[in-house]
Amino acid sequence: MKIAKIMISELVLVVASVFIFRSLWTLLDQYFGNAYLVEMLVLGVLLTIISLILINECMQPDGKGSADKK
Repeated sequence: MKIAKIMISELVLVVASVFIFRSLWTLLDQYFGNAYLVEMLVLGVLLTIISLILINECMQPDGKGSADKK
């Protein structure tokens, strides 16, 4: 179960990074033709934060959240 949680969190992290990258790239190029760029950036940042929190909870060094435990 913990492995699945980590895998899903990492997948969300990858997708969130795509949102962040695309939004920042377009904003920096000052391309105003696309809508919802700021919203996509905020969504990407929020998903990144949530994913990193979940990954860190599962990978605690004290053994409580060890990924190899079932």
